[in-house]
Parts: sequence; structure tokens; C-alpha cells
Amino acid sequence: MASYQNIRINGDRLNSTLQATCTSWGALSNSTGMRRLALSQEDKEVRDWLVQECKSLSCDVKVDQMGNIFAMRAGASKDRKPIGMGSHLDTQPAGGRYDGILGVQSALEVLRTLKDNNIETHCPIALIDWTNEEGARFPGAMMCSGVWSTKSSTGLEACYAVKDTEGISMKQALRDTEYLGETPCDYRENGLESYFELHIEQGPKLENANKKVGVVTAVQGMKWFSVRVSGVEGHSGTTPMDVRSDALVTASRLITAVSETAKSTGLGVATVGVISNDTQSQATIPSGVEFIIDVRCSTDKMVDDLCTAIFKSFDEIIQKEGDSTGYKVVRTWGLPESIFHEDCISAVRSAAIEEVGPSQIMDMKSGAGHDAAWTSKVVKTTMIFVPSKDGISHNPAEYTSPEDCALGAQILLQAVLRYDESVKQGSIS
Repeated sequence: MASYQNIRINGDRLNSTLQATCTSWGALSNSTGMRRLALSQEDKEVRDWLVQECKSLSCDVKVDQMGNIFAMRAGASKDRKPIGMGSHLDTQPAGGRYDGILGVQSALEVLRTLKDNNIETHCPIALIDWTNEEGARFPGAMMCSGVWSTKSSTGLEACYAVKDTEGISMKQALRDTEYLGETPCDYRENGLESYFELHIEQGPKLENANKKVGVVTAVQGMKWFSVRVSGVEGHSGTTPMDVRSDALVTASRLITAVSETAKSTGLGVATVGVISNDTQSQATIPSGVEFIIDVRCSTDKMVDDLCTAIFKSFDEIIQKEGDSTGYKVVRTWGLPESIFHEDCISAVRSAAIEEVGPSQIMDMKSGAGHDAAWTSKVVKTTMIFVPSKDGISHNPAEYTSPEDCALGAQILLQAVLRYDESVKQGSIS
């Protein structure tokens, strides 16, 4: 390992590649923002570019049934699975240049650095681009890493059937972009030795604490629910106020209760970010409203407790309204709390201490979901966080400095090499 400690990634190359590829494929006009939805033309083009870059580094590239890209650099051992690195290249409709993208570009920079220095690792090293992490086009965040893990409640065929707002199915989009691969999307048939994911924090904790690196130990649990509120349509001019059954008024009170319950219990966070009204007429009393609740807490029990408290408050509101409005709830998605593996955490921590010293690192639990959460269910996993300016993400103003991007990539490189050396020496089985 000592001979590898002086190997440095090329920070200028990393940052120029990241910015150039963002500008070329998916940049929003008049801002630094991005719109690169999963399996869009922009996503296809940046994927095509990534595949060619990896092949130029003598990587064996394969695409699985959900379009996940695995680019593998051979190691000395012929019987070890690859150490994985990566994230995602898709973005929110008006997202930034770093969420996910930094993780994939840094994995590419690690591969480039290994080749530049003629390093032969013990294990193969794999770059991974996970498909549809954001779930912005095809509903279902971290969709394809979830399928790969086999632990998601939404399996391969169900994901194939998911449609975007234009009625295009996931499977059709995979066909259209030529990323409907033949490799099984199943860790048991296309497995990893371990997985490391570099990511921006997407929150303010590192910046507020004046720390440089987050050593991520876990991802909090989360659940999503679809709530449908029902009422009775009526004429807005002729229906007296005291006999109305207004679904939108009731929905507004339920939505307020979501936020107030999360605040009053202190169990976690809860958000309503999507709402739709059936009638959409200014002259009609709404009879149906749907909204989505996103609940996230440190532990699965806290998630369940917060959900219970929210729905109890809903029942109290409906009883108080007494106007024939009602609601129904369907759980649409969930991710159990994910605990990362100490072997990977130790490799990241030691690499981070080597780079910035112990005073500049912070152990963290991720509040956002990541592909690493699903991989952790089946292989040893951890993440590295670098600061997000003002804690902003999912926004064109998202920003992480070139220096912090390069630092994260350097720690990724050294963590992977440390882990690989431990496997070679037999201290990690």
C-alpha cells in the first residue's frame, strides 16, 4: 500500500471533464443547471461517451437488463469480483452538475489514474452508472440499483412497465436508447466485491461545521405514500359554504398536518412535493385531490412512528371537518435504513485522514437516498461526502468547488486501493 500513497488523481482533468460533459449533454440555458432525465437523448449521448471513454482505458463494458453500465478494469486475481465505484448521470428536471455526476466522473478519473500509473490491482475495479436514480422521469428513485439488489419491492418486470408522463414505458426507453442490455440485473449473477460511492452531501452540515469530508456510515429510512382525498363536486357560486364537501380544503389541512407533525414529534422530516386536483376549474368545488408524502427518519422504527402520528392527525382532521370528505392512503415506495460496512468505512476514513487529517472529517448518516443504500443490502458498501455550497441540491445553484471535487476523487482512489490491498493481504475476506 505504501507505494500507492503518492498516486494522485488529476483534479484539473476531473473538473474539466465534468464541466464539459455537462455543457454538452443536458445543460439548461442561461444557468449552470442541468436537465438530463433518465434515458433521454441527452442521457443516451453522455452514456455513449462514457462507454467509449471506458473502452479506451481497456475496460470490459457490459450493460444489464435495466441499463446499468458496468465498466471493468481487470485485476491480477481471476477469481475475485470487482470493487465497484460509481453513482448516476441522470438529473432532476432542473438539477445541478454534481448530484450523481461527480460520483461517476470521479470513478472515471480513478480508472484514468490507475492506467496513467500502470497500477495492477488485486481485484478488478468497476465503474458503474446506475440508471434512473433520480426517478424524475420514471417514478421510483434508485430504481435500477434496487432491481440489481433484488431487495426492492419493485422488480424487473414492474419497473419495465413504469411509464413517463408521455406514456413511454421504461422498457421502451431502454430499447430506444439501445441500453436494454442482456446481462442479468441481479447481484447474484453480476456481483461486486464491494461498492464505494462519492457524492455531494446535498445538505449544509459539512459546510456549517467547516469540515472537508463526510465518512458516511448509514442512509436513513424512508417511505412514500400517495394520499387521495375525496369530496363532492359542486357549483362554486350556488353551493352554500356550510354544505360543501371540498376535497382541496381538506387536503390543504392534511398537508399542513404533515409538516406540523414532523416538527412537533421531532422524529424526522416529512414533505409534500406533489399535488394534483382532479377538476382544475375555478368554478367547481374540487371532488378529488391527490398528493405524495415523503417521510424520512434515522431508523425504520422512527419512520413508522412518524407515519402513525401523521395518519392519526389526518383522522382527527377528518372527524373535525364532518363534511363527508375522506382520504385513502397507498404506500408507493420505501427504502429501509441502510447500515454501511465497517471494512469500507475504515478504508474511507483512513484515506480521508491521510489527506486532510482527523479534524477535517465527520461521520455522517445520509438524509438523501442513494444507489449505495440498495447495494449495501447485498455487498459491503460505504459513501464519501464532500461539501455542498449552502446545502443546496436539486437546484441549478447546486455547487461543489473544484478543490472539493478533486479531494473527494482522491479519497475515493485511496480508499479503493486500501480496500484492495486488504483483500490481497487477506485481512478482508
